[in-house]
Amino acid sequence: MQVAGAAFLPHNRPMLQIPYFLSDISTGFSPLYGVSYFDNETICTRGAVCIIKMYNLQGSLMESIKIPSGNFPQDIAFKQNGDLLYIDRRDKSVNIIKNTQIQTLIRPPGPRQPHNMCSTSADELLVMMDSKNGEETELVRYSGSTEIQSMTKDQRGRPLFSSGMYTRLLTENRNLDICVADWFARAVIVVSAAGELRFRYTGFPRDFGEPFQPFDVTTDSQANILTTDFRNHCIHILDQNGNFLRYIDNCDLHDPRGLCVDCADNLLVAERNTGKVKRIRYYDEILN
Repeated sequence: MQVAGAAFLPHNRPMLQIPYFLSDISTGFSPLYGVSYFDNETICTRGAVCIIKMYNLQGSLMESIKIPSGNFPQDIAFKQNGDLLYIDRRDKSVNIIKNTQIQTLIRPPGPRQPHNMCSTSADELLVMMDSKNGEETELVRYSGSTEIQSMTKDQRGRPLFSSGMYTRLLTENRNLDICVADWFARAVIVVSAAGELRFRYTGFPRDFGEPFQPFDVTTDSQANILTTDFRNHCIHILDQNGNFLRYIDNCDLHDPRGLCVDCADNLLVAERNTGKVKRIRYYDEILN
């Protein structure tokens, strides 16, 4: 998810030689699957139960929201105005929470099933859809509840994404590229706003012992792309053109899944089994 506050950070910020751990938040979720950030320093977390928990960066629980269907939220995201969205996969709906009231925003017709989503800088919504009974994956753009674009094939007519009921978390970069962590394809897939394939990142050669396995993806103020590699307990950082920059593998990460950055470009990592959101600094501090 894009963070409004990140737009005011300087360009060409140098990365730290050694990233370091700042703090953590214990969510009580086990497993913990996702974390999203809004620029009023609110983070939102989800697990495998029918509750969404919201915290401040000091780790205090601000609100717990119960999903009325009794299903767990498949994904969560913030709109530009701070309204919270969640996907109820079993209910096949995208829902919006406004002033504690829950309304259905999108319910696709037919066998299409929303799976993951992100909000864009234009306040549109990008939604990964399983369609044709799981035989095809669509990336659909919505303005409000109106579908305005569908992306399924690359320039050669090949599927952009793997098919089947798999996790494909996504975000929009500052250059309006769409970055997708395709778990089953073991790749981060980046397409332009028009839906044209830009590149696939399938890992950087290193003897980790396990193949690259991305779960979530986010971007920062420098348009760099960060993705969790949960099998190898680390984060990969790429530039906006897919060139590998570095790993974050020194912060005692355990099965990292959810990922986002705060308004100061600190990384927030949700660990599946510990139920913690770890906050990591990987850029030099901004001096006033």
